[in-house]
Amino acid sequence: MHKQPLTLVKVLVFSLFIATTLVSCSQEDLLANVIAENAAEEEPDTEPDVQPIGDLDINTTPCDYTLDGIAAGTTLAIECQLDLDGKTVSLPTGVTLEYKGGEIINGTLNFTAGGKIDGNLLNQNLTVEGNVSLISETFEFHPSRWDIVQGKVNDEVAILNTTNFKILVNKINELGGFEFKVDVFDAYFKTDGYLNISVPELHAINLPSNFHLAMSENTHLRMQPHGHFRAALLSIYDAENIKVSGGYLHGERDEHNYNSGFVDSDGATGKTNEWVNVMSIKGGREVTIDGVTFMDAAGDCLAISSIYHYNDSRHIRSKDITLRDNKFIRARRTNLVIVNGEYIYVENNEFIDGGIDTENSTGTAPSSNFNMEPVRGRDAVTGALIEYERVSHVYFRGNKQVITDVEANPRAGGFFFSHGNGPIIVEDNEIIDCGISFHTVEGLVIRNNTITGGSISAGSAQNFNRTDFVYGNEVYGNTIKTEGVAINIAGNGTIVYENDVEATVGIALGAGAKTSSNGVSNTKIYNNSIKAYSRGITSMNTMENVTIEDNTLEMQEGANFSLAIGNKWEMDTDSNFIIKNNTITGVKTDSETGAPPSLIVGNSIEIIDNKFGDVQLNTGASNVILRNNEIDANIGASGILFYDDSPNSIFSGNKIYLYVTKTPLKIEPIKVYKDVKLSGNVVLENNTVIEM
Repeated sequence: MHKQPLTLVKVLVFSLFIATTLVSCSQEDLLANVIAENAAEEEPDTEPDVQPIGDLDINTTPCDYTLDGIAAGTTLAIECQLDLDGKTVSLPTGVTLEYKGGEIINGTLNFTAGGKIDGNLLNQNLTVEGNVSLISETFEFHPSRWDIVQGKVNDEVAILNTTNFKILVNKINELGGFEFKVDVFDAYFKTDGYLNISVPELHAINLPSNFHLAMSENTHLRMQPHGHFRAALLSIYDAENIKVSGGYLHGERDEHNYNSGFVDSDGATGKTNEWVNVMSIKGGREVTIDGVTFMDAAGDCLAISSIYHYNDSRHIRSKDITLRDNKFIRARRTNLVIVNGEYIYVENNEFIDGGIDTENSTGTAPSSNFNMEPVRGRDAVTGALIEYERVSHVYFRGNKQVITDVEANPRAGGFFFSHGNGPIIVEDNEIIDCGISFHTVEGLVIRNNTITGGSISAGSAQNFNRTDFVYGNEVYGNTIKTEGVAINIAGNGTIVYENDVEATVGIALGAGAKTSSNGVSNTKIYNNSIKAYSRGITSMNTMENVTIEDNTLEMQEGANFSLAIGNKWEMDTDSNFIIKNNTITGVKTDSETGAPPSLIVGNSIEIIDNKFGDVQLNTGASNVILRNNEIDANIGASGILFYDDSPNSIFSGNKIYLYVTKTPLKIEPIKVYKDVKLSGNVVLENNTVIEM
C-alpha cells in the first residue's frame, strides 16, 4: 500500500515530461519528422484536400511546417500547400524539392548552391532564383498554373499571354529544362510590334537553344489578328539544338487587317502584307520540326532565312534543319519558303492549298506550296553577281502536295525552286493538281516523283546559255499524268531522261521566252516514255546544243503531230540541235506505226535514225538534215511533204513506206505542195521507197 503513491508520482512525472517535450518541439523537429516520413513513404492518416488544377492534382491543405532551418543536402517531398507569406526563403547547398501533390506559393525560393526543384512545383505565384535546376529535363506545362488566358481575348490580354509564355519558356530553359510539354491548350498571342523595338522574330514566341517545344494534338497556338505587315507567331532566332513537335500553329489570314495602313518605325508600309508568318527560323542551327500543323498564314506558314546578308561578315546562317511529318495548310502566299540556309531536309510532309483564295482573303504571288527564293543582285559598276542570300544542300523527299479545288485555284500550289545552288534533291514526292518548277539553279535533281494533274517546268527561257549559274540540273525517273504539258524545258543545262509521262503534250521546249532568241541550250532529252494526246515533243524559239534521243512516243487518239519542231536559230554556224533514234507509234491510220506526222518549221535541225510517221516541212524550215530515218507514212500521205521551201537542207538515206494498195490515190514519196518551189540547194538523194 505504501508503494502506490510512489508509482502514481512516477506516472505523473513521466506524463509531465512527455507533455513538456511536445510543447517545446521546434520547427526543425517538425520539418525533420516530415522529411523522415517522406523517406519512409508513409501514407497520411487523413484524406488531403485535393484540388485539381489543370490536369495536376494539388493538395491545398496548409503545411504544418516551413522551410526555415532545412539542412543542406535535404530532399523534401511537398505534399501540402506551403505558403511563403511573401517572403524570400534561402535554401542551403544541395536541397531538392520534389512534387508529391502539394505546392509552394506566394514567395521566393533562393537556392544558394546546387539545388533542384520539381517542375510541377513551379507556378505563377512562386519565384525561383539562385543556383538551381529542374529535377527532370522534362517540364509539363499546366495552363491553369500560369497567368495565361485561353480562348478569344482582346489585344491587351493577348500581349500578356505572349509576355508570360515567353518568360516561362526562358525560365524553364534557364533551369535546365529541355522538353517543354504542352497538352490541352488553346490560346491567342499578340506578337506584332515595331521594328525599332525588336525584329519580328523577337516579338514572336522565340525559342531558346537546347529546347524542345513538345505539343500534342490538343495544343493550339494562335496569332492574334492584327494589321502589321511583318510578324511571326513562333520563331527561332540565332539559336541551336531546338525541336518543335506536334500541335497546331494558326495564322490569321482571314482575320488580318489588310487595309490597316500600318507604318513601321522604318517608314515601311508593306501593302501586300505577305511577310506575316506562322513561324520563322532565322539563324537556326540543328533544328527539327516534327509533326506540326501550320495553317492559315497571312504570308508564309514557315519561313527559313539567316541573319545578315550572306556576303556580310556578321552573317549567321540557318543550317542543319529537318522538317519531318508536318502539315502546311492554306498559307496566303507560300506554305514553306527558304531564302537563306543550307543542309535543309524536308521529308514526309504534306503541303495543302498553298496560295489559294479563301472566302475572306485572296492568295498572293507566288501562291505556292513551296518556294526557294534567295535574293541576288548585280554590282552596278562591274555587273558581278552579289549573293545577298544563298540556299544550298536542300533535300526534298517523300512529301505530298495537293490543291483540293484546282478549278477554283488553277495557279495555286507547286514546288518552286526560283534560285539555288546544288545539291538540291527533289525525290519520291507525290504531287496532285500542281507541279515542280525551277528557274535559276544549278545542281538540282528532280527524280522519282509521281505527279497527277501537274507538270515539271525545268528552267526558264531567259537563262538560255547561262552557263555560269544554270547547269547540272537533272529530271529523271518521274511519272507524270496530266491534261496539259508533262515536262516544260527551257533555259540552260538540263538532262531529262527515263521519265514516264502521259499528257496532252509530252515534252515542250523553249516556251516562255520574251524574245525568240532565247529558248533551250546545252540540254539532253533521252530514254523517256511518252503517251501524248496532241503532240509528243514540241520546240519553239531558239535551240542550241540540244539532243532529243532514244525516246519512245505513243501517240493517242486525236493526236495531230508527233513532233512539232521549231528553231529560231539566227547564227551562221550549226545550232547542234539533234533529234536522233526516237521511235514513234500511234493510232492515226492502219499504217504499220500509226504515227501522226511530224512538223518541221525551224532552222538548223538534224533529224537522223528515227522511226516515225510522215514528215511535213512548213514556213521557217531551213538548214534541215533529214537522214537515215524510217518514215512510215499515213495511208494516203506522202513520206515527205513540203508545204514551203526548206533552203540549204539535205534529205538522204531515208526509207519511206507508202501504203499504195490501201488507197486509190496516187501517192508521191516526196511531194512539193502546189505553188511551192524548192531552192536549188535542197538535196534529195538516196531515199528508198517501200510500197505496201
